[in-house]
Amino acid sequence: MTAARLALSASPPRRAPLAPTATPAWLAGLHDVLLFAFLEYTYIGLTPFTITSVENRLEGSALVQAVGLSLCFLSLLIMWPRRAQLLLALRENWAMTLVFALSLASVTWSQFPDLTIRRAILLLCISSAAVGVAVSVDDLRAFHTKLFGFMTAVIALNLALVVVWPAQAISDIGVKGLYIQKNVTGIVAMVSVVIALTWTFGCARWTARVFGIFGALLAAFLLVLTDSKTSVGLLLVGLAVGAVFCAAQKLGPRFAMLTLVGVAAVLVAISGVLILFDFDFYGILVAFVSDPTFTGRDELWAFAFHSAMKREWLGYGYGAFWDVGIAADPLRKLEPGTWLGDSPVGLINQAHNGYLELWLHIGLIATLLAIWSVVAAIGRATRRAIETRDVPGARPVFAMIALVLFLHLLHNFTEATFFMRNNPYTNIVTLFIALTSWRPFPRPARPA
Repeated sequence: MTAARLALSASPPRRAPLAPTATPAWLAGLHDVLLFAFLEYTYIGLTPFTITSVENRLEGSALVQAVGLSLCFLSLLIMWPRRAQLLLALRENWAMTLVFALSLASVTWSQFPDLTIRRAILLLCISSAAVGVAVSVDDLRAFHTKLFGFMTAVIALNLALVVVWPAQAISDIGVKGLYIQKNVTGIVAMVSVVIALTWTFGCARWTARVFGIFGALLAAFLLVLTDSKTSVGLLLVGLAVGAVFCAAQKLGPRFAMLTLVGVAAVLVAISGVLILFDFDFYGILVAFVSDPTFTGRDELWAFAFHSAMKREWLGYGYGAFWDVGIAADPLRKLEPGTWLGDSPVGLINQAHNGYLELWLHIGLIATLLAIWSVVAAIGRATRRAIETRDVPGARPVFAMIALVLFLHLLHNFTEATFFMRNNPYTNIVTLFIALTSWRPFPRPARPA
């Protein structure tokens, strides 16, 4: 027994096994390739300035499909060494994962299965690229810097087009830059302001802060030029929420209590208005909103809600309600005499409400899951923005995520960007939701 113990004590200690999620040396370079390819696809696109016809939207673009599959393949290469982080992201964001699964599964009950399978696969491919970027982030501050730099370049490109090619960049109702309409440009500019401001708060040097403020002002200038009232209003709300959050962090519990008192006062005022108008919501809109129809959206919302209730639980299939061909276009069933019934076929291809839109595609339950996925991600990002102190650049990143996701929920009351394929807001939101599950990983070992 004694000899055995001596032999064991003399034997060298066993090495600890390598962590299965250790970072390969090549991953950082591949991450940058995927990140910038994803951002280019999302915010510049493959065929900028092109307005596709109804027939082209029905047939789909072979170029878009090829690039989507390529991004997906590249993301799979990245996900394999980060499979532990991927499983964590899928588990913590189970609701979003289930929404994607239901989008693909809807081919079994879709009224146009061939369209659903193609469009759902495109959604999954681009979403896979977003998740691949998220799970391969090593340095949050470096990621934030790359994102800020790219978005500032996109904003500068849009402004340059206003000067160089005004006929293309300016429409009758506002600046649209690279995009097909001003509302898309407004979304890009709004998100860019949030990215720039949060990046600026993470700067340690004043020279970098000046550059960050310049980037934010550049994006804000483009936003004003778009005349996108929804995005301008939402940005003001987002900045107010961010200011309250920062003040509560710095001033402590007293300010937090004061904020709660202010919120209570606002709720009392809203209740007073409801009582004064005898809960006549249309009368309230007429009194406080210049256009109570929201530029005719009320009629479109009523049509979308009525259509959704016909297939309440499962919807019509992902991508199988709008852009389904001239003969099957849902608006053809309307009687003429209203602006919606008299609209040219293919002109209206969304419900201008993200919740109604997703309901039409994959049903009520899946829509509620999608809402929960964003709300839960906001909660995680907010908590980590408050609690994370030892990771450089983490707090500004999580504050950025929380604000962008919060604005996304508000934005979808008047626009349809909720888990919609090929949408700039959907793509960045998917990336940000997955990034709320971020955990630090060991750096790759440098050769001696």
